[in-house]
Amino acid sequence: DELEIAKSTAHRLLTTLASEGFVYKDPQSNYYSLGVSVLALTNIVSSQLSIVEEATPILNALTENTRESSHLAIREGHEVIYLQKIENEYSVHVTTHIGRRNPLHCTSTGLAILAFETEEVVDFILSKPLTKFTDYTITDPNSLRERLEEIRRSGVVVDYQVFERKVISIGAPIFNSQDKVIASVNITAPVNRLRDAGAQRKCVEEVVKTAKRISNLVKLRKRLFEEVKK
Repeated sequence: DELEIAKSTAHRLLTTLASEGFVYKDPQSNYYSLGVSVLALTNIVSSQLSIVEEATPILNALTENTRESSHLAIREGHEVIYLQKIENEYSVHVTTHIGRRNPLHCTSTGLAILAFETEEVVDFILSKPLTKFTDYTITDPNSLRERLEEIRRSGVVVDYQVFERKVISIGAPIFNSQDKVIASVNITAPVNRLRDAGAQRKCVEEVVKTAKRISNLVKLRKRLFEEVKK
């Protein structure tokens, strides 16, 4: 009652959190408590706190300018984990939330990172079976290598229903002072809202600009830190 949400909605949210280890349901009492994934997420966010702090106001601007939900993600093994999410004004089901893990090979955040990773990392990721989520998911390693090369050339990912049906996702990489990819940003939207080529182009420009702004802040922080050490 205090949260002003329906019991069915609360139950659905708790079921989702339990499936990902964020809460645990005691089978005897039926009470929920925090799960082990909370501790893991806390450690990850703590280690990445500076980039989250720097990226959040820029992500807010991205969502304001595109009117779509935006995300900040990093790579963890074969997955991306979302460190920040800025919701838009619409109520649209997209499988993302802070702490959510999604595959590298079929998300714009994952592909934006993977395209600029080392050959060793790419070989490692492609050595494992690639799960197919929609008719548009690329699961052939050679085809995915070609897709990664396209992303390297353009510097941006535009995914059309690759991970989720009826969802378009636009992502771009974030680099550190050594020009090593360390994270990515994206926006997600229903396909019908970005059918217009002009609207899609504007969103691509905004995502690329956002990634560059965050990269520049990361590099500036490093430069200032080095100057303080002198």
